[in-house]
Amino acid sequence: MRKRILIADRPNGDRRLLEILAGHQVTFTRTMAEAERLLEQQDFDLIMVGVHFDDSRMFDLLRHVRSSGRHAERPLACIRGHRFASAATISMDGLQVAARALACNVFLDLTQYPDDARGNAEARKVLEELFTP
Repeated sequence: MRKRILIADRPNGDRRLLEILAGHQVTFTRTMAEAERLLEQQDFDLIMVGVHFDDSRMFDLLRHVRSSGRHAERPLACIRGHRFASAATISMDGLQVAARALACNVFLDLTQYPDDARGNAEARKVLEELFTP
């Protein structure tokens, strides 16, 4: 079944996310203000937020979604689409714990999946499990 998915992230991972989510209706947003506007105006079945969304405002958007009535119960997925230069100073475990504390349903680290058909299918399976009651 086709789902409406909002992805709040930097554009460098768009191609891969479109491959992973082929068949779904995907809307990308790049800023907090635009994400808030889209969430107010439209319904989404899943909200995905990148670690580096809008200069690292991932947690701000998670808080906004969980505090708003319209999408408060929708599945949330935090994503890390690529390795970044400052990875040595950022604890992925710490990010995952903080995301879960803000009621994020899954933290999907795409760097752990090969960027090929098999890896993308595995990542898709993780996300589609969010739609299963």
